[in-house]
Amino acid sequence: MKRKGIFVTATDTGAGKTYASLVLGHLLKDKKIDVGYMKPVQCSGDDASKITNALDLKDDFNLINPYYFEEPLSPNTAAKRAGRKIDPQKIIKAYQKLSAQHEMMIVEGAGGLLVPLCKDYLIADLIKDLELEVIIVSRLGLGTINHTLLSINQAKSLGINVKGVLFCNTSKNKGGIPEQTNPSVIKDYSGVDILGQVPFLDKVDQQAIVDKCSNAININKIFNLSDKAITNKLVEMDKRYVW
Repeated sequence: MKRKGIFVTATDTGAGKTYASLVLGHLLKDKKIDVGYMKPVQCSGDDASKITNALDLKDDFNLINPYYFEEPLSPNTAAKRAGRKIDPQKIIKAYQKLSAQHEMMIVEGAGGLLVPLCKDYLIADLIKDLELEVIIVSRLGLGTINHTLLSINQAKSLGINVKGVLFCNTSKNKGGIPEQTNPSVIKDYSGVDILGQVPFLDKVDQQAIVDKCSNAININKIFNLSDKAITNKLVEMDKRYVW
């Protein structure tokens, strides 16, 4: 399976994966890149539909969100209580269909790496089966160093390539010394790249996101866009000139 996107995981639930996924999607669209989005499993809420609408995606929603459960629980528990079973192959096939229709994919996980989807199958296993690199979305505040380093080390031990850490500020609080120093500490102790910070936004429309986030997030590194930018430039030149 050819890698053509990123898997968005996090230190835990509520760290800002959905917020980050939305921002990344809009930044890709601003670069005229055809982006697809997938939320394999959602337990309660309507995050998947909100992002689908915000990014104006026309894909079959059953591919975007193959499994939905009413209760806000871990996927395996929510499925069991609903009398259902999550089939990883269904998710993989849905991803393959979506990936074939888009230049780049954003796949948003549930919780963190070790969240179980079904018996003997974790989010980490899905990431490996999809053959995607991950970014780890993390909080900025006190306590994030331990959570983030644990997630990074776990990913590495499982053979999952960590593209880097993306911090997410989901409140207006500007923070203090922990918020200012945690990113550099995590970089020093993990060796992974810090990909930027998603700032708190009063508005989450595309223009607001582009204005506030373009210089705050290393979108080119996350999606390996440097080579793609050169290719796109050559394509545009081909359209204008006859060689």
